[in-house]
Amino acid sequence: MEITMARPRLISDQSIITAAYELLMEAGPSGLTFESLGARVGLVPAALVRRFKNKQQLLLFVDRHGLERTNTQVEQAMEKADSPIEAIIMQFTTELAFASSLERFANGQEFLLMDFRDQKLYENYQISFEHRHRQIIELLEKAQADGELEKIDDVPVFARHLEMLLHGAGHVWAMTQEGPIEEYIRRHVTVAL
Repeated sequence: MEITMARPRLISDQSIITAAYELLMEAGPSGLTFESLGARVGLVPAALVRRFKNKQQLLLFVDRHGLERTNTQVEQAMEKADSPIEAIIMQFTTELAFASSLERFANGQEFLLMDFRDQKLYENYQISFEHRHRQIIELLEKAQADGELEKIDDVPVFARHLEMLLHGAGHVWAMTQEGPIEEYIRRHVTVAL
């Protein structure tokens, strides 16, 4: 009796998810198909379906990957900051750094809108959003304690205003395209602080 061994997976799930994230940023959620992803990673669509069941499941993994990737990049950027204010600016510029072009910004926003409509995606995003909110509050409080920032009466409310500035600035940048998005965000958050 001959025993056949299953072929080892040559392409990891993480590699596929990373490729799917990049494809989503380049082509938008509608451009992310098992066919387009398969062509990018060298697998037939059926192999991807066996691993991820359906597009919704794949999007959930891509969403988690994107949020973890951004959170890691934000943490690394904030560690390099010389002050709490600079850490806030680093957080904001890093958070929108994925938008190296108008197309990537639009595709990221389209994916974000999916997060709002799908409960599982929304839960991922909400956890990440609240984590960043708490970080901003802590940094604002530290900036006040260090004398870098004048007293703020309601720090959590001010933190929300900064978050609104960040996300609104992303949309205004998309309309004006005044330089790289990181520089645009840095300039306007600095004015606000």
